Amino acid sequence: MAFKISQTKVILLSLLFLMPYLNKAQEVQFPDYSYALDANYLKSYWTVTKKIPTGPARWKAGEWIAFSGVVAGGVALYFYDDEIRKWIQRYPSETKENIAYYGFEPWGSGLYPAALFGGFYIYGLAAQDLKARQVAMGGLQAFVMAGITTQIIKHLTHRHRPYDDDPSDPTNWEGPSFKGWTHTSFPSGHTSTAFALAALLSSVYKDKVWVGIASYTIATGVAWSRVYDNDHWPTDVFIGAALGFAIGKTVYHVMQGKTNLTLGISDTGGVALVYHLK
Repeated sequence: MAFKISQTKVILLSLLFLMPYLNKAQEVQFPDYSYALDANYLKSYWTVTKKIPTGPARWKAGEWIAFSGVVAGGVALYFYDDEIRKWIQRYPSETKENIAYYGFEPWGSGLYPAALFGGFYIYGLAAQDLKARQVAMGGLQAFVMAGITTQIIKHLTHRHRPYDDDPSDPTNWEGPSFKGWTHTSFPSGHTSTAFALAALLSSVYKDKVWVGIASYTIATGVAWSRVYDNDHWPTDVFIGAALGFAIGKTVYHVMQGKTNLTLGISDTGGVALVYHLK
């Protein structure tokens, strides 16, 4: 265990070391986005929040097609949830368990992102780099908004996790109820936050392909780990990924000061991200 933790520290320190390079000579700037926890920053949460439930009211034909594609993908997965889960878990090993637990799960829980974006902010203060601090604040916002949104949906659906029943039942949904934190499988919060951060970082550093590749590889690993660890069904992570991607992109456009991006969530858990061209 100590060896694996030391590997994690090396990875995080390497990421912190790369911050000056990431923030060097970037074309994308955020002149109106806060770099501290002030009134404007808190107000931006409301801007992001408004886009979630009001998005469908502004959709056109193309947007509904995109929305339908996400829903169709989720429905197709739903019929094979148990089969796909068993396929992912078919060859258990200690190595896979360690990779899932030490390598990917902390990215979704917030442990590694806290170190990463905390490092961004500390570097921004030390180097007087306002953009680094803005990226840190944007990361916090994406993480918080993804977490809140998924929790709302979880408590509206109360889907049983794979380990809640014996045998596991992917069709067991209890709907809205006051059951506290039990039966909250749909969607995957770890996956949504991981993809929200991946979408944000890949957008901010879109001129550096490796950032997007690394970010989405980690986010995909988080999704895999949630199914492998028997915490979620495949549809949970699929919708969680779509939701997180949409929220991450929304936060990025709010950082840019653009408001022509809309996000919508249906009562069935479908997600659509819409960008209106002017």
